[in-house]
Amino acid sequence: MSVQVHEYSGVVVERLTDEADVGLLCSFAASEPSRYPLLSGVDPYDDTCFNPRQSVSLAAELRSIIEQSEDGRVRAAAQAVVQLASLLEVAPRRPHHRRLLFIGD
Repeated sequence: MSVQVHEYSGVVVERLTDEADVGLLCSFAASEPSRYPLLSGVDPYDDTCFNPRQSVSLAAELRSIIEQSEDGRVRAAAQAVVQLASLLEVAPRRPHHRRLLFIGD
């Protein structure tokens, strides 16, 4: 599974380039769907898209995982996705129409 930030035009802005285990992160979240409702809904076999508003809530879930998980691989993957999600935040001279895309295998 990979994660990318896209402009709504389809241009890829950024993608995870390190060995972050996003599948493990999503499995961790799926074990507690009431606690991580957005992340637990990521489909490991298809694409799952988050808009800028949803990404704010997703980032909060990810920060909670970083604080709560004892597994370093899960924390590292959560941190990598938080960094990508930050590219959807409003900033001067940054296009406002971006999305965070989880691409299933």
